Amino acid sequence: MTVLLVLLTLAFFLALDFWTHRKEAPAQAVAAPPPEQPEGFHLEPVWVSGYQVPDGLHFHRGHVWARAVGPDTAVVGIDDFARRLIGPATRARLPRPGTWLRAGEPAAKLGLDGRDAELVAPLEGVVVETNSRLESDPELASTDPYGRGWLFKLRTAELGRHLRNLLSGSLAHRFVEDSREKLQLELMALSGTVLADGGEPAADFASHLSDEDWHRLTREFLLT
Repeated sequence: MTVLLVLLTLAFFLALDFWTHRKEAPAQAVAAPPPEQPEGFHLEPVWVSGYQVPDGLHFHRGHVWARAVGPDTAVVGIDDFARRLIGPATRARLPRPGTWLRAGEPAAKLGLDGRDAELVAPLEGVVVETNSRLESDPELASTDPYGRGWLFKLRTAELGRHLRNLLSGSLAHRFVEDSREKLQLELMALSGTVLADGGEPAADFASHLSDEDWHRLTREFLLT
């Protein structure tokens, strides 16, 4: 009889412990959702020859940049030099998700006033996402090229190796300095309205270029 009583008591406490933990389990299982990846990547500005060249990005000589946002994924956008060369975009044509791009080949377009500037892909890979904001507000690519104006995301194998083929740090700074000097020489041969005091390119120099000169310069500097 004593053994039976002990067994019943033990069974009671086991059942009580089971139901207690069962009620607590859902509360413990509900974890806070992971923070969402921001659409923009707001970096500390670094100025080189009058242009922003943030650290932490990898630049292609076609004036587009890439930044890793995962082990095999990078976000792509235009740099400050390109957005000033192109001018305020009024339309954006982005590659469709699933499109395979090769580094250095045309990938997207930014246009305004009947002009379209082609942009190359800085890396090879498949497009996994495009910036939907640019559909309704394409000027974001011009006003916030390192933030909300990003263009698309690529998934690529060996991302680290591909990024090392691009320019960063002091190499990127020197590249922008060379581009600025080359552009200044090009503009000096054109109308004086494209230059501000001191011979520097005016902030809105793109709007003063003829269609022929604009297309020639965008193809030359954007490598298209």
